[in-house]
Amino acid sequence: MKKIALLLLLMSTIGFSQDDLKQVKPETAVHLREIPRHNLSVAFGVAQPSGDFSDIARSGLNVGLEYTYYTNKYLGLSAGLRHQYNEFGYLDTDTNPENNISSNNYTTTSISIGPSFSYTRNRFQLDVMLKGGMAFYNNPENSVSNNELQDVPTRVLYQSDTANSKSASAYIEGGLRFNYYFRRSVQLFFSPQYNTTLGNPIGYNFLDENSTSFIPEEVRTVNASNFTLNFGIKIALSPEYTSGEYRYDGDE
Repeated sequence: MKKIALLLLLMSTIGFSQDDLKQVKPETAVHLREIPRHNLSVAFGVAQPSGDFSDIARSGLNVGLEYTYYTNKYLGLSAGLRHQYNEFGYLDTDTNPENNISSNNYTTTSISIGPSFSYTRNRFQLDVMLKGGMAFYNNPENSVSNNELQDVPTRVLYQSDTANSKSASAYIEGGLRFNYYFRRSVQLFFSPQYNTTLGNPIGYNFLDENSTSFIPEEVRTVNASNFTLNFGIKIALSPEYTSGEYRYDGDE
């Protein structure tokens, strides 16, 4: 019995010692030198069309959700979901107030996956991201016509071409994310990024300045490309860091 009691006392002492060790505040805060293993990011901001897409689209908004799993303090794997829209805006619509415009917004929803590379210094963290996947989007019916002169037939300057449009395409996005540790488990960030569909998803007919009717050869197809400027929040989903240590949530 004495041996059993001694053994139980020893096990209890070891258990209390381990609990005490877990509660000891590290000499250097872990979040200043490591990365939480599981992270969830939410971003919101402006989407600005670029390239040929800017001929038929104007700025809009986008919202993104991303999960990142870090294998070490430098490398992670991210999966993202993004929804964005751009207002319709053919390049000629702003030049003539007599234009009759039927305008519907372009919307794109994308899913993507790819690596994230990170560098942490004190409370600041820089992420470099590149992801690829699929984008699903609408191709709304839009048209721009002009009947400024009563004795001239209505001239259609722009018209959507559904036959040359697609509803899904390959997709890539990449950019930077500048993070600041607001709390041990919470980062605030600013993130400039670029995203584009691949495969010319949007088709339309148009008239140049000297044309009076559509010419079949003048069908254009463009990718939906945007620069996005986002602000957001990045939250650690668990107290575990890539080093195997755990977040200390006691008093400073």
